[in-house]
Amino acid sequence: MSRNDVLAKKNARKIVKTIIILNIIMYICIGILIPSNSLAAQVKYAYSQGQLSKYPGYETLIQNLQSKHPNWHFTILDTGLDWNEVIKNETVASHGRNLIYYTYSGNWVCSTCGNKSYDTGKWKCASEASVAYYMDPRNWLNESNIFQFENLAYNGDIQNIDGVNKILSTVPWASGNNITYLKNDGSTGVLNKSYAQVIMDAAKEAGISPYHLAARIKQEQGANQTASSTGRGDNSTYPGYYNFLNIQATGSNIIGNALKYAQTQGWDDPEKSIKGGAKFIASAYISRGQSTLYLQKFDVDNSDGSLYYHQYMQNVSASYTEGNTVKNSYEQMGLLDSGINFVIPVYNNMPQDPSPSPAGTVTVTQNVQVNKDGINVRSDKSTSSPEIAKVNNGDILLRIEVAGSKENGYYWDKIVLPDGRKGYIARDFITQINDVTNTNISAIANVNVNLRNGPGTTDTKVITTITSGQSVTVIEVGKYNGLDGYNWSRVKLSSGTQGYVVSDYLTEIASTNYIIAYVNCNSDGKVNIRSGIGTGYSVVTSLVKDAKVTVLQKDAGSANGYVWDKIVTSDGLEGYIANEYLRYEENKTIDQTDNKDFAIEEEQKTLISEPFTKVEDIKKKYSNVSVKSNGRELSDGDLIGTGSVISIDGKEYTVVKKGDLNGDGVIKSADYILLKNYISGKKQLSDAEKMASDVNKDNNIKSADYVLIKNFISGKCKLKL
Repeated sequence: MSRNDVLAKKNARKIVKTIIILNIIMYICIGILIPSNSLAAQVKYAYSQGQLSKYPGYETLIQNLQSKHPNWHFTILDTGLDWNEVIKNETVASHGRNLIYYTYSGNWVCSTCGNKSYDTGKWKCASEASVAYYMDPRNWLNESNIFQFENLAYNGDIQNIDGVNKILSTVPWASGNNITYLKNDGSTGVLNKSYAQVIMDAAKEAGISPYHLAARIKQEQGANQTASSTGRGDNSTYPGYYNFLNIQATGSNIIGNALKYAQTQGWDDPEKSIKGGAKFIASAYISRGQSTLYLQKFDVDNSDGSLYYHQYMQNVSASYTEGNTVKNSYEQMGLLDSGINFVIPVYNNMPQDPSPSPAGTVTVTQNVQVNKDGINVRSDKSTSSPEIAKVNNGDILLRIEVAGSKENGYYWDKIVLPDGRKGYIARDFITQINDVTNTNISAIANVNVNLRNGPGTTDTKVITTITSGQSVTVIEVGKYNGLDGYNWSRVKLSSGTQGYVVSDYLTEIASTNYIIAYVNCNSDGKVNIRSGIGTGYSVVTSLVKDAKVTVLQKDAGSANGYVWDKIVTSDGLEGYIANEYLRYEENKTIDQTDNKDFAIEEEQKTLISEPFTKVEDIKKKYSNVSVKSNGRELSDGDLIGTGSVISIDGKEYTVVKKGDLNGDGVIKSADYILLKNYISGKKQLSDAEKMASDVNKDNNIKSADYVLIKNFISGKCKLKL
């Protein structure tokens, strides 16, 4: 099982038309976007061999590039971000944040948005698989694709007008030694310099790469006989205005908005437009840490105090395309061995292998029925491949891949047999039917876990990662038990996406101490989910009325006149919401009435308690009681937690709550992951944490304690003193 199948919840959460996402207008019930929150510091350092062992695959790829190009320099950007959270923020947090051209289909396209049109009508929302493919740096750390990571600062040692001319050599409208353009009054103006010279001058003034500027203009204006409508000056509403870089090309009228912005800036000739646009890119992107094509496309640098929103382009492949243009120019000029600097981002908890291309087969989870007797299921996509089973008319199978093209005369779809074996069957002999399910249970994930298109960790594909606390509907159990050592449940997400999860990592909502709630605001409104407690924190996503969430921590803090809850959305995004915009589902918490025993150990100066013990429970037995946790005095209704200090009649004791290792007062997946890491030698525990770990009271900390905590969370047992 890969690391993402059982991934402990993190303590700190952190296309040819392009669109600048600068002014994000939210129709919300509370607050406005103010990305002023303080994010965890990111680190940049010069690469040296042996530094990237925790990031699978990077070391070999960079070493290979360095051996071929000794003058190249690599700077590592340690984002500190979890890979799975990054992909969710680039996709489900804001559908349409990344777009794919309308000619793409299948796995390339977001299953939630489907064929919904974006931008000019020729774009679709990109799928998680598409975003992961283009975002995974390991796919592009090669000589052909590395230039999307080039530092875009001006470098006069290797950048010159010859290189700019190379980039523009296939752009007819940018040829010649003079620039002819339309003025505001309809007359013709002439600039006695070429586009290459204007670009070179603009780059020097702004301090950015002229190759980047030329490639970006080529991307925006195209390579036809004439520039696009924002580069011709012939717009009837904004005659004689130019926006070669499509700055502020947003909203439903992208051309009008771009030219309106040009008018406000006085860009009434090509030179003013290009120089003004260059300065804009320098100040609005490069100076904010987004110093590469990759970082301008994917805002994972938090130098400006925000993430994800400040992205120059929606085209998911734009940095890849523009980078290749620049690389070709370097190659034509013989500059590939120059001292070029690249900034390479790394992420935590990346999959072992680079994210695959969504091309080819379509990943599905659906039932099919055999329509003829004696049909072979084969080990591969050919009639000459070994037969692994025979199926007959009426047999029901699970299909997990739909072939995109014929091989050896057939479309070979991948299926799962009732005993869990996988194979291929010719599509001519199967028919899709309605889902075959045997239950309908509301549950949550009790750890971060991979959702796969079929049961088992082998011969299946990861669709997405379900976040700890994310709610799902279990629609099939007991059918595929024991595959690769696990029992598997079929689940459905709120988006309708289906797949399989290890059953142990799901907990029925009726058996958990999490609270299910629903967004409560005007029917046409939205509520912002923030990255921290308060309206000064950046927006993670916005939820509509009746959206379902899981409350991880009720009354997590107060700010701006609101009390805030920490929640997980049904898409798996964590954040904070003002809880006056929530309505809570009643009778969904575990019975806590008989789990309030505690005892004082005078010799060890500890108070040992069972789960659910609150300050008020201690006060029922003792007087003059106060409890502090991390310097904050707890109220009567607060849960005490391991490591808190409790004062009783002037005597101080350290709290030890059975099963609560991290001291937050509740027992959940984070605690047994800590215990598991301690047992494996990856984590050290304090004395109080060790006492909290020994839930079976045998004076040893081992796997039996881990199992008991896990069973408690799932409602299968109680933890006693």
